[in-house]
Amino acid sequence: MKFNLAAHYLCAVGLCALSTIASAQEVNPSTAQANSEPAQIIAEPQPPKDLVLNAGTPITLAVTEEVNSSTHKEGDEFRLTVLTDVTVGQTVVIPRGTPATAEITWRTGKGAFGKSGKMEFELRSIYLDGTQVPLSGSFRQEGEGNTVATGVGVIAIGVFAGFITGKRARLPVGRELMAQVAQNVAFGADGKLSPNYDAAAAVKTADASTPFRRCRTSAKGLGDAKLEQAALKKCFAERME
Repeated sequence: MKFNLAAHYLCAVGLCALSTIASAQEVNPSTAQANSEPAQIIAEPQPPKDLVLNAGTPITLAVTEEVNSSTHKEGDEFRLTVLTDVTVGQTVVIPRGTPATAEITWRTGKGAFGKSGKMEFELRSIYLDGTQVPLSGSFRQEGEGNTVATGVGVIAIGVFAGFITGKRARLPVGRELMAQVAQNVAFGADGKLSPNYDAAAAVKTADASTPFRRCRTSAKGLGDAKLEQAALKKCFAERME
C-alpha cells in the first residue's frame, strides 16, 4: 500500500515537471510576430532642394515709360516691369512688378518723304531685390506700329496691326514684350535667389553672348571717357549694318 502511494506521488511530480517544461517551451504568438518584424528605420529629414529656372523661360514685360526716337538715343536705357508671376512648380521665383531694363541699340529720327522713324533695343536684365538677372530679347520699333522681335525664339505680344508711316518711332507705356531668361538661375525652396548665384558672372556671360554686347563691353572697359564714347559709337554703327 505504501509502495503504491509513493508511486502515485512520484508520477504526479513527474507530470508536473513535464507540464512546467512544456509551458516554458511555449512561445507567445504575439511575441513571435513582433520578433519576426524588421525594426522600423526613421529616415532623417532631407534638406529642401534648390529650384532651377531654366534658360529660355519666357517672362512677360510691360514698358513703364514712353520711349521714342526723338527723345532717346543709342545707349539710353529704359524701364519695364514684369507683368505676371514666374513660377517653378508652385513657387513664385520672379514676382509680378519686378523691375527690368532695356537698352536702345540703334535709332533714326522721323524720316523724310513720310518714312517712319526706327528704333532697335535689347532687353537687358530684371532686378530681384537689387540683384541683376540677365535677359535675352531684341526688338525693332518702327513708327507707332508693331514692335517686331528680331531675336531668334523671342516674340512680341500685344502688337498693333501694321506700321504707321511718317511718325517718330514710339514705344508707348504698357506695350507688352516677351523676354527670355538668358541662363539657368538657381533659387532656394523659398523662391529666393540661391546664395550661390553669382550675378557678376551671369552678366559677364550675357555680355559675351552677341557681337554687339561684346563690342559694348570692350568699349566700356577702355577707361577713358572720350575713347569709350568713340568706341561705343562704332559699336552702334556696326549694329546698324
